[in-house]
Amino acid sequence: IGVSPGAAFGSAKRWLPERFATAAVALARRLRASAAVFGAAGERALCEQVAGEIRAFGVEAENHAGRTSLEDFIRLAARCTLFLSNDSGAMHIAAALGVPTVAVFGSTDPEATSPLGPRVRLVREPVECSPCLLRECPIDHRCMTRVTSDRVVSAALELLAVPPAST
Repeated sequence: IGVSPGAAFGSAKRWLPERFATAAVALARRLRASAAVFGAAGERALCEQVAGEIRAFGVEAENHAGRTSLEDFIRLAARCTLFLSNDSGAMHIAAALGVPTVAVFGSTDPEATSPLGPRVRLVREPVECSPCLLRECPIDHRCMTRVTSDRVVSAALELLAVPPAST
């Protein structure tokens, strides 16, 4: 499971790190997979936080942030069964590679910046202030805090055509 929790434009585009970790753990367990966390060198601490939380739940996770060239990232992303991301360059690359991609959108306009294709799902919470196109949220980041890990997991399983777990 590829995970890209960063976004170069600003924190308003970032879903909560702990929710990335929760979604990645649920999906990795369901798919019997490990996690690969990606980001730029400046996102290393953020990516380590996510990778550490994933590991805390007993799922293997490797932090590649700041340790790959663009060519290396493309090669590693192409090997992913699934890619979880904010609206970011990594999201566009994964989608262009045909990797099933679930992207969380908040402050940006999905009509203008979402990747296209049948192997992409967007998860967003329509709120009155979104899309604001701001780098930092001046209020409460509701466009992102209202997106649950369960919604991202459900979107991913639907995208992968995995039937829901029996209860």
